[in-house]
Amino acid sequence: MHAKKADGALVISVADKNVLQYNYKTTYPPEGVNPFYKRSGFIHPLWSPQGAVLTNIQPKDHYHHYGIWNPWTKTSFEGDEIDFWNIAQRKGTVRFSDFINVVEGPVYGGFKALQNHVVYPDSAAEKTAMKEVWDVRVFNLPANAYLWEFTSTLNMATESPIVLEEYRYGGFGMRATDVWTNKNSKALTSEGKTRKDADGSKGRWAWINGDTDKGVAGVLFMSYPSNYNYPEPIRMWPEDANGGRGDVFFNFSPTKNKNWNLYPGKDYSLKYRLLVFEGEISTEKAEATWADFAVPPKVSIVKN
Repeated sequence: MHAKKADGALVISVADKNVLQYNYKTTYPPEGVNPFYKRSGFIHPLWSPQGAVLTNIQPKDHYHHYGIWNPWTKTSFEGDEIDFWNIAQRKGTVRFSDFINVVEGPVYGGFKALQNHVVYPDSAAEKTAMKEVWDVRVFNLPANAYLWEFTSTLNMATESPIVLEEYRYGGFGMRATDVWTNKNSKALTSEGKTRKDADGSKGRWAWINGDTDKGVAGVLFMSYPSNYNYPEPIRMWPEDANGGRGDVFFNFSPTKNKNWNLYPGKDYSLKYRLLVFEGEISTEKAEATWADFAVPPKVSIVKN
């Protein structure tokens, strides 16, 4: 597994195939678009094993969407309502700060990155409310699939607490390639929900897949049992999203139906595993892959 930096991005690859790219340099929106849509600290592209790009950034309908990212929408900090998701409002944003480490090796490759959740960015009132560590590990699989883990750990940057308030979306999400619409993509959750009824349901896992120029590919998202509000509420755009196009957006949103209070001096972690696959995946395979993550075999060594 390899991890190489170039042009403001860190690319994780296996053999000669790219798996994902973490963008630590600030990415600006297209010319003529509000410059406050700028953002760093996100994953794009996410590639399929055959090399198709499965993520999308800065789509015209939502310029603040950035591939795979992890901001919070409705929060309360020091008496103000702060939105780290809708960044053009200038109430909040998330910025890459530094790498803690970058790892290469025969088992996995990845990185730990420090990110700052900043309130009132680029103003006299700017300050960091939360610090976040991303721990991303891509495992070396012999099969034609990519398996990787994402862990976000939040802690307060000041002596003030923060409330991640109940809201319909926020947290770990993915905006999929604009090739996927309601005509050529589909989804399923661990509870048997599809794009018709998945939004607002809870699930241990969910997958989405669709056509690409390199064949059908998809992503299985898996939630860890220790995550807040597990099994987690799901935000999934329905089939008629975006004026009927049915573009694909998926989000594990633990605050979709309840607040989450975060206090100074404590760490708060959310952990996910993703399987990027070609073709289709059966319910049995998805369930077994989630079980490998959530309830792995325990090994003990006993002296005979």
